[in-house]
Amino acid sequence: MLDIKNVLNDFKPIDIESVEKRSGKLPENIAEAIKLFNRALDDVQFKSEDMAIIALKKAISLHPVFYEAMNLLGVCYAMVGKEDAAKAAFQKVIDADDSSIKAMEYLKKLQGSNEENEINVSAPVKGNKKPAKKSILAVSLKKGLMPESNKLYFLKYIVGAILGVLITSLIWYMVPTGKALFTFKKIENINKDPELVEEIELLNKRIETLENELRERNDENLKIMDEFQIYKEWATRLNEANREYHNGNYIQSADLLYKTKGIDVPGELYEYYKSLWDVVRLEAAQALYNEGNKIYNGNKSKEPEIYKQALEKYETCITYIEDEKVSYRSNLYYQAGKAAARCNERERAMELFEYIINEYPDTSMSSYATARLNELKAGRDISGS
Repeated sequence: MLDIKNVLNDFKPIDIESVEKRSGKLPENIAEAIKLFNRALDDVQFKSEDMAIIALKKAISLHPVFYEAMNLLGVCYAMVGKEDAAKAAFQKVIDADDSSIKAMEYLKKLQGSNEENEINVSAPVKGNKKPAKKSILAVSLKKGLMPESNKLYFLKYIVGAILGVLITSLIWYMVPTGKALFTFKKIENINKDPELVEEIELLNKRIETLENELRERNDENLKIMDEFQIYKEWATRLNEANREYHNGNYIQSADLLYKTKGIDVPGELYEYYKSLWDVVRLEAAQALYNEGNKIYNGNKSKEPEIYKQALEKYETCITYIEDEKVSYRSNLYYQAGKAAARCNERERAMELFEYIINEYPDTSMSSYATARLNELKAGRDISGS
């Protein structure tokens, strides 16, 4: 009777790393077969014999001479009640390796004592075929590995050892003391071939020239890539600005065109940029002037920070109109001057009022600007709204 519990103790996991340290890297199919064998052992421990059988079949298909896996497969078959399959697995190991004592022992216990004489230890003979003739290589290896039966077996190796000692002593005697057995003469002067030296110099110069050309072309390629990137960014910016303009978002459109972070417009796009900017900036300036007035007039509590917000709108408007003679220009400077005076930027306020006095003399707006300027120069707050 096969004692499954004791039998399983015969099987231990195979440490692949240890095997490879001793014998080198294993082929992939063998390494994978060992992993499957180890997994099958785990499956058996967790009572998953069916999973173990699947893993072992795959391991054997990868490494057909994996007899330890065949033995474990037989044990697993016995555990699930498939005794015929178990016997077949053990017999396969015996047929393949007649030194497999473990398989014979398992098969004997599985068959019972009455069937002891029925165990087939040798490979089955099919028909009247003669045993396969062994190859010359196999015969030679077997012959070479077998111990000699000749009585002079040890004498032959003793004579060989004595001859080796005698030959070594003779060589040692023939070589003078302090002299090396082999000597090498160092050649101090090597005659150089002038033509070869000249050819090498020419090749080195050619290599240097090619390296310089490669660096120049690399720098040129980098420059082209930078220019292309700038062109791409500007094309995207112009398309977005044009879309914002047609959607009535004039200030957003102007911001895209004006706030360029110091990057010049590519020459191919400059005409389009200029035509779009001339249209957008005036629409944006008008919108900024209106927003500034709304913020300024809505500051009922006269908060300096709110006046500063209005001033920022007016200043951007002044930047956008440039030298254009728009109808609200003098009013814009006057409103900006008042906002600057009331957010504690008095010097800027005086500059704005002086601009009106110089550019629009003999006008009512010039009179207002003069009155506000005098108040500031006297160190007073400006009057009026």
